[in-house]
Amino acid sequence: MTVAMTPTASRLAPEQFLERFGRYFNRGRIDAIANLGFLFVEGRAEGVYFEDSQGRRFLDMWCMGGTFNLGHRNPAVVQAAQAGLAEEDFGSLFFFSEAKGLLAEKLAQCTPGRLETTHPVVTGGEAIDLAVKLARGSTRRTAILHADQAYHGCTGFALSMMARGEMRDFAEPLIPDFHEIRYGDAGDLAAKISDRTAAVVLEAVRTDADMAVPPPQYFAEVRRLCDATGAKLIIDEVVCGMGRLGTLWGCQYWDVEPDMLVTGKGFSGGVFPMSAVVTRPECLDFFAESPYRTISSYAWSNVGARVTRAALEETERLLPRLAALGDGIEADLRTLQARYRGALRGVRRAGMMFALDFADAATGMAFLGLMFSLGVLVVASSQRLEIVKIYPPLILEKEHVAEFTEKMETALKSLGS
Repeated sequence: MTVAMTPTASRLAPEQFLERFGRYFNRGRIDAIANLGFLFVEGRAEGVYFEDSQGRRFLDMWCMGGTFNLGHRNPAVVQAAQAGLAEEDFGSLFFFSEAKGLLAEKLAQCTPGRLETTHPVVTGGEAIDLAVKLARGSTRRTAILHADQAYHGCTGFALSMMARGEMRDFAEPLIPDFHEIRYGDAGDLAAKISDRTAAVVLEAVRTDADMAVPPPQYFAEVRRLCDATGAKLIIDEVVCGMGRLGTLWGCQYWDVEPDMLVTGKGFSGGVFPMSAVVTRPECLDFFAESPYRTISSYAWSNVGARVTRAALEETERLLPRLAALGDGIEADLRTLQARYRGALRGVRRAGMMFALDFADAATGMAFLGLMFSLGVLVVASSQRLEIVKIYPPLILEKEHVAEFTEKMETALKSLGS
């Protein structure tokens, strides 16, 4: 469906923006972004494209980590937001509503197994924090196991699982009793899990560092070890959910049922901030002692509940087309890899998520800059700059794939074979 672009939000060139507003933002961050060549003032956005304030158009193959899985301003999602604003109040965290009930019912229907009870929150990091607290509260244990090179967010409990480095070191000391396991290594988990373990926290695919895909039986063994020790299995679906792996949820990609499913980013439909923790009912038995132990003032407004239900339904509608779409993108990427092996060393895929392995960090960043100059947005791993990730919108058509492939070949030619 083609939708006319909305009026631009800004017409200020970057230098004009900085002259007027620059002093109100972190100057070090502005300078770092400018030095990378990515100083950008947002303009308008629609579908798979967005523009800067000067009208330069970009094909969005990052989707802000999956926030825009359905494209920018998806018509079905925008319509739900407009109807919500016209017909309902924002709502209160203390009250119930039909909009909230319909979304909770939808989540119980579309998540696997006994995942039934939903806790509303606003951001992915907040949802991870809540899931960890629920695990500790329901098990009366404290130890949390998480993958090495993890990225679960920048809030308190989530930051304690962040890979060591500049994202977390400045905030040390963090929350104690968090311990790394090697992602994809069931033997390492077996050696470290115990009757002190409250939860094992994992992504369906390790998204940030390297887009590592675990062995086929890994999650079945993780589930078995959690059951044997009484630990909760928390699957972080903030990136891997909402269709990103070609299934509605990443845990369905591996046919495993967690005790808690954490969702965010694409759960917002790219329109309204929404996230959630969906749990097995027994994770909440201890809550009867105090139903308001954990609250979030802006969680699940009535408007947001309408938006997310529309986003879920739109994602389900798109699922049947994703295998063929992903196959086409992968075929093009592997053809380009064969032509330009000197620069592009490897291609990996999980559903509608792709990773490009470049020769080194300098080559990866050069590719990133070239694609940006050609009007395509992709993103590098925050931990390994030689790895560039692609999160295509689920609404891509063949002409968009062709545009991406053509511009990627132009960039690779510039890097040399």
